[in-house]
Amino acid sequence: MLSPEMYHFLHAAGALLLFLSLGGVLLTPAGAKPSKMAMALHGIALLVMGVAGFGAVSKDPAIDWGNWLYAKIGCWVFLAALPVLVRKGMVPRMLALLLAIAAGATAVWLAQAKPF
Repeated sequence: MLSPEMYHFLHAAGALLLFLSLGGVLLTPAGAKPSKMAMALHGIALLVMGVAGFGAVSKDPAIDWGNWLYAKIGCWVFLAALPVLVRKGMVPRMLALLLAIAAGATAVWLAQAKPF
């Protein structure tokens, strides 16, 4: 099917789309509903990242199923749930922005360092 490099490219493109959509969702004024386009892009980005990420793991022999990968999936699940947590009032918007940046940076560090 696709080469490991193409899966990595799609995974990175999905990450960019995810943070673009999170900006649209989290920067919506309080009390207003996020745009349908931002929410749709959020879902599409999560799907692209998931498919491309698992595709890269299955195709690239240099990637192993270490605990770092499970932690990275945890970051992905957190970023998926973040708009719901904000809409339900469980996490303030500005804190959600900081947490999104921290989760994204952690996911990148996990992929680069593979610490465990």
